[in-house]
Formats: sequence, structure tokens, C-alpha cells
Amino acid sequence: MPVDLHNKRNSDHQYDVVVLGTGLGGAMLGAILARNKLDVLMIDSETHPRFTIGEATTPDTNFRLKLLGLKYDVSEIADLGAFHDLRDRVGPSSGIKRAFSFLYQREGVNQNPAESHQYPTLAPPMGPDAHFFRQDTDAFMMATAVGYGAHVRQQTRVAEVDITDDGVRLVTEKKETFRAKYLVDGTGMRSVLAQKFDLRDGSCACTCSGVAQRKACTTPCVGKQFRTNSRAIFTHMVGVRLYDQVGSAPAAHGHKYPLSQSTLHHVFEGGWFWVIPFNNHADSTNPLCSVGLVLNRDVHPESGMDPEEEFWSHVRKYPGMLDQFEGAKAVRSWTSSGRMQYGSKSITGHRYCLLAHAGFFIDPLYSTGLALTTAMVDLVSEQLLASFSTNDFSPRAFQRLNEFFDRNIQYADSVVASSFVSFRDYDLWDAWFRVWVLGLFIGTAVNATIYLKYLETKDKKVLDNSVREPNDMILGGRYPEFQKLFHEALSNMDQVRDGLLAPAEAAKRIRASFKGIKYLPGYWRWDDPSVRTTPAFTVWGMTRMYFWFALFSPKHLRQPLFDWSSVTAYRYIFNAMLKSNRLARRRRFSYIRDVLKAWNLDWKSASKIG
Repeated sequence: MPVDLHNKRNSDHQYDVVVLGTGLGGAMLGAILARNKLDVLMIDSETHPRFTIGEATTPDTNFRLKLLGLKYDVSEIADLGAFHDLRDRVGPSSGIKRAFSFLYQREGVNQNPAESHQYPTLAPPMGPDAHFFRQDTDAFMMATAVGYGAHVRQQTRVAEVDITDDGVRLVTEKKETFRAKYLVDGTGMRSVLAQKFDLRDGSCACTCSGVAQRKACTTPCVGKQFRTNSRAIFTHMVGVRLYDQVGSAPAAHGHKYPLSQSTLHHVFEGGWFWVIPFNNHADSTNPLCSVGLVLNRDVHPESGMDPEEEFWSHVRKYPGMLDQFEGAKAVRSWTSSGRMQYGSKSITGHRYCLLAHAGFFIDPLYSTGLALTTAMVDLVSEQLLASFSTNDFSPRAFQRLNEFFDRNIQYADSVVASSFVSFRDYDLWDAWFRVWVLGLFIGTAVNATIYLKYLETKDKKVLDNSVREPNDMILGGRYPEFQKLFHEALSNMDQVRDGLLAPAEAAKRIRASFKGIKYLPGYWRWDDPSVRTTPAFTVWGMTRMYFWFALFSPKHLRQPLFDWSSVTAYRYIFNAMLKSNRLARRRRFSYIRDVLKAWNLDWKSASKIG
């Protein structure tokens, strides 16, 4: 009788790590661990390619991706860290993101371009950001993990999970058995381990909505711990018009980049829309656009309407949005969530841990999900490699994952919940937008400093700071001076929420807090409500900012943000421009060559990439 080598391996072989889920987070983790010589099995109940949201990157996320690639020697992760590298490495199906843009909408009237905001992302080569077409980016990263030696089982459902003193035993619905020394759950909201071990702490079971109802509710509901109380409706569509084709003239908005080359947010009292186009650049091969509606359940409780019908009922309230969506059609079924907020009592246990979205989620506002996922992959990778070196898999060794979780979920919840409060009044939203921008700027600068310091010194120890204070929180959350400003602003927002302070007065106080601070360029005039965007982060903008910090910012404030030599940055930019020119020449040459002759050696360079 022939030997079934596959089943023999399943029965006799013990993996080092099993990763549940081959989404972007699980696949990045699998690639890192396999690249660093661990024996990895990745199991997924579905298969690639597949629809996933969480599509927009941010400047701090992109630097975290670059740092992951350097720190763990997985260049494919770094290739996700800027649009042009992503386009060349993965493909042109993803969109370009040159900015965050926000249009404040009022029912029944055309959008006022003076009530709009924009925050540019980084210019090449450090940017720009991207709109990930997740079916392609996730499949690429899973294939990368396999290329480094990870094993993958798709369309495989786990039926049993047993944790023992020295490892983990998994049994699938088809009665296959897999064993490992450690288990990582990257299965998202419907986390396998959260269900098995009753870890959820924040999934609201009751249907009450509205502040008064929830305060009076007697149903056990740990979801009350979250400030944010939102739900979402979303899909992919074709035919969504680029906003620059339908809105006011660019000069009226006064922004640095086209609105259609940004992650576009339509904000209104009680919620916001996202518009994430994949067809917004010259090389695009993808006609799709990701669209979603996020509603504050305190203002817009569940209606019982069909999701598509409810989406359009809100679009029709705003003439400019109706123009943008005229003729648009969904290409997949609409998804309607219940309350999105959930957490976990703990994200670590004996021989297991949860990745970011298996552990918690707040809201897609500000594209924080990918930043949290990337940071958590870094933390888990670092700790697992250390644990396999020391053979210490105790929960104590993984405790900093819980500390990261606790800090970031509370902070993200405060930022997003206060944004929903601000949407009730344009002036208040204008002020809170500035708080978020400052936090994102600081988070980006901290990551950029680690990246450029490494390029300057080539010292791998510099990369260890990627998950150390002040870089162990998103949105500048551990930068002391900003936290003082943030908590004062949050106090004002809470007073507005509770009816103790007028929105206009809160906005005035918050904007005044930006005046004269020494860790934000004074020429931004960030306390001035007539200024609704920052300077662009081109080489000229970055040069001016670098020297402002050198001349006007005290060393203790400047060092976490700009502790690198300008020569390093200019060399990096110059080399990137040379690389771009080489690629262009090679493509021109190969095209002309193929017109004239058949034989080529392109396969040699392709094999090096693979």
C-alpha cells in the first residue's frame, strides 16, 4: 500500500508556529517567521483572492512597513510601503493616495468648498500612500510567505483547538491534525480563539441605541465601555465619479492635491462616508471604488432597511454626493454591520496570542486599522523570535502585547468618538481635525526618524525602536508634549458631548492650544481657522520643515522627530530618482528589443526577484 506522505507529515510533524488566517497581518507574520527559519503553517477557512476592507494606508503605516522589511529582512513587506513600489512589485490594481481629504456636508445644499480640509501624505520616494486592493496585496503577501518556506492550507476549517503545557493541537473539520509549539490567531472579528476561550470584552449583545437608552439598559453589555458606537454599510462599486469631475473647482478648495487622489471622507452630523478609488492614476487597471457609510448609532440606530436602500437614502441628502454616485453600481453584495466596536479581556494566553483585529476594533475612520496591524505584527514577530531563542513561551513573556493593546484601543476610541462628537458642528470639526493631524504628523516623524537613522548608521539595533516608546502607540500617542494638548482637547470635547460647553467655545479653546508650540512649525499657522491644509511634504516642504526644527525647536522636543542628518535624506531621494530612471530605461530598451528579436535573458532577473 502506498504511503500517504501528506497525512504522515500531519501526524508526525510539529510546526513551530501555526498562524490562523492568511489576511495581510497573518501573511506578513508568516513571511517574517519563515524568513527567520521558523517552521510555519498558515491555515485559512477561505481562499485567495477575496474581498477585504481596510484598504487605505497612512504615512506612519508606510514607515512601519518599511521598518518591518528592514528589521526582519523581508523586502516584499517594504514594497507595500509606498505607492510606486507597490505598483511595480504587486501591480497597478491598487490606487494612489496623496492625501486625506474631508468635505463637510450639509443636508439639501451643495458642499461649500471653504468647509473642506486636506492633509497631504509624503511625496516620493518616501510616499505617497496607497489604496490597497486587498485581494491582490493579501494574495501577494501569502505567496511571499510560501516563498520563504511557510506551509499554507486554504479552505481548511479548524474544529478543535487544544492547548497543552508544551504546545497546541488543532483538528480540522476533515479530521486532520496539526501540532505546533505556538498559535497565533489572525482571523479577525470572528476570532477562533476569542470564541473558544470566551475572550470578547466589548461585543454589545443588546439592541438599544441612543445615550439615554444605553445608560438605562440592564442587559449585560460590555460594549458600554467604548466611547464609539458606530455601524457600517459598504461594498465595491463601478461608475463612482472622481470628485474632481463633479465638485467645485480645485482653486475653490485650495488644497495641495486632487481630491480624487486622496482617501475622500464626506462627513456630516451623525456619520461619514468613505470613497477609496482604485482607478485614480494613469497606470490603473482597476475600475473599482471602495465605498462605505459609517453611522453613529446614537444618532442613526439600526433602521431595519435593506443595506443598499439605506446607503442611497443618505447619499440623496447631499447634492454633491448624489452627483458623484450618479450611475454607480455595486459589483458585490452590500455588507451591513452591527455595532463595530469589540475588544478582548486579553490577547495573550498560554501558547497563543491574537493579532490586532482578532483582538479589537474601533472604527475605520483615519485608516488606523493597518497601522495597528503592522505594529502588532512587529511586536509578535519580535517576541516569537526571542521566545524560540530562549524557549520561554510564558504569558509573562508576551505581556507587552497586552500593554500595547490596552493603550492603543483606549486612545483610538477617544480619537474616533470625539470625531463623531465634532461632526455635529463644522467649527468644532475644524478644531478636532487639527488635533488628529498633529498626532499623525508626530507618529509619522517618529517612524521616519528610526528609518532614516538606520540608513544613516546601518546599525540594526536602531530598528529595535520600532516598537519601543514613543513608537508603541499610533498617532503620536506617547509623545509627552502632544499628550498634554490631546487630553486638554479631549476634555473640551467631552464637555461638548455632555452639554456643558458650546461647540464654538470648545473649538476656540482647541485652536488656541496650537499657538506657539515648539514641536509644530509656526509657519503652518495651525491655530488659524482659515488654514485648512498643511504644506505639501515634497523635498522643498521637507527641507523647510527640517531647518525650522533645527533652528526653532528645543532639542528634547526635536530629537524624537528629526534626529537624522539631512544628507541622509537627500542621498536617499537622489538614489531613488536614479533607480526610477534605470527602471524606465530598462523598460524602453526591452520593448524595442522585443520588437526586433525573440531571445532574451529577462528570466534571469525575474528569477532573482522570485
